[in-house]
Amino acid sequence: MDYSAAMTEETAAQMRRFLLRDERDEEICFALWRPAAGKSRYNILLREPLYPGDKDRSRHGGVSAYPAYIDRCKECAREAGAGLAMVHTHPRARGHQDVSKPDLHYERDVLAREVFGITGLPLVGATLAGDGTWSARVYPPPFKIRWCRAVRTVGAMLRVDFNPNLAPPPGAGAKSERTSSVWGRERQADLARLNVGIVGAGSVGAMVGEILARTGVGRILIMDYDAIKEHNLDRLAGASEADVGRLKIDVLAENLAKSASSEGFACTESSGSVVESDGFAEVLDCDAVFCCADRPWPRQVLNHAAYSCLVPVIDGGVGIRTRKGLLVHGMYRAQTVGPARACLDCLGALDPGEVAADRAGTFDDPGYVRKLEAKDGPARQNIMAFSAGLASLEALQFIEMVTGLAGRGDVGQQPYDYRTGEILPRHLECRKGCASPGLAALGDSCRPFLGADPSRARDLGHSREG
Repeated sequence: MDYSAAMTEETAAQMRRFLLRDERDEEICFALWRPAAGKSRYNILLREPLYPGDKDRSRHGGVSAYPAYIDRCKECAREAGAGLAMVHTHPRARGHQDVSKPDLHYERDVLAREVFGITGLPLVGATLAGDGTWSARVYPPPFKIRWCRAVRTVGAMLRVDFNPNLAPPPGAGAKSERTSSVWGRERQADLARLNVGIVGAGSVGAMVGEILARTGVGRILIMDYDAIKEHNLDRLAGASEADVGRLKIDVLAENLAKSASSEGFACTESSGSVVESDGFAEVLDCDAVFCCADRPWPRQVLNHAAYSCLVPVIDGGVGIRTRKGLLVHGMYRAQTVGPARACLDCLGALDPGEVAADRAGTFDDPGYVRKLEAKDGPARQNIMAFSAGLASLEALQFIEMVTGLAGRGDVGQQPYDYRTGEILPRHLECRKGCASPGLAALGDSCRPFLGADPSRARDLGHSREG
C-alpha cells in the first residue's frame, strides 16, 4: 500500500501563512485528517488546522508543543472522528525534508501509539520547508514510519510534491525533449510521476490517452467495460476492423504502450465501473481523472470524488442534434471540477434527475432511448472531429492545471459552438447552498452513492457512444 497526503489550496495557504510567518524559528500546529482508501493507495486528507496560542508552545530555534495543547488537539480529533497530524516547519530548508532523530522519536515513540488509541487512525507527521515544499509520513500499527510518496495541493492548480526516495525524477529522454522544452524539465518530471485516470475508453478517452502518453505522463489508468463495435470505428482512434469484439481498454493499452514518451511508462487496465466500489477505489489511486463517460451516474460519482477525495476531474461532453439527417446544433465543452472550482451541477453539466434515472437502469431501457430519440434525435451521437476537439480542450485544461503556464491554473468552462466557431470561457462559482464545496477532504466519511452498474450488468454493457 502506497501512502499519499493531500489538502486543498486554501488549507495549504492558511497553514503556510501561519507556519512560515517568522523564519527565525521553527513553528508547529496540528491538523485533523480523514482517510480515503484506494485500491493500492491510502490517501491522507488534511482538512482542519488546529493552531496553537502563544502559551501552547515554545519557540527556541526549534519548537516544542506543550502537553495541554497536544491533549486538546487529541480530543478535537476524537470528537470529530478524524485522525491527527502534527505539522512543523524547517523554515530555512528547501525541497523534501527527511525527519530528524529527535522528531522521529517524538512522533513514533511518544505520540503514535497514544494517538491511534484515541482516534483509531495513525498519527501523521508533516514538514513544510521554507520554499513551500511539503513532505509527510504516517505511523500505522506496528507504529513504524511509512513515508508518503507525494503530497498533493489541489485547487486552481494541482501541485504535487514528490518524495524523491519513493518517486525519483526520471531521466530526460530524447522522446520528450521537444515537450519539456515548452515548460522545462522540472515540470516534465512532475508529469512523468503522475498517475492519471481515464474513465471511458471511447472516442474522446482514446485520444486523451494518446495525448497524455505522448506528453510524458508516466502512469495511466484506463477504465471501461465495453467492447468495440463496428459503428465505433469511424471515431475510435487506433482501432481497426480486426479489433471489433475486443475490449476497448485492451486496444487502447496496446496503443499507449507504443506512444508513451516517459521512461518506465505503466498502463493499468480496468474493466470495472466507477459507480461500483472496486472501480471507485481504483480512481482514488489517481492524482487526476478524465471523465470520458457520457452517462450521468458515473459523472456524478466522479464529481463527488473531485471534492471529497481531492482528485480533480477533467470532464467534457459533446452535443449534436440533427433533424432529417442534417445538423441542427453542434457543440462540445470542457471543464475541470474540484476544490475552488464550480461543480458539474452548478456548471449545468449534470442533471440530478438523469442521475436518478441512470441509477434505476432507465438509460438501458430501449423504450426510454426511443422516446429520447423522438424528442432530440439519435442519442449520444458523436463524430471524430468533435471528439478530437474535445480531447484537445480537456488535455489543455489538464496541462494548465499542472504546469500553470498561463499563470491561472483554472481556465474555466470552455464551450465550443460549431455554428459560430467560438470558444467563450465561463468562470462560474458554485451556487449558494451547493453541497460540493463542503465535501472537500471528507474522504471515506462521505462516500458517494455506489451500487451495481445497470449497464455493466448486461453482457459487456452497451456502447458508451451509442
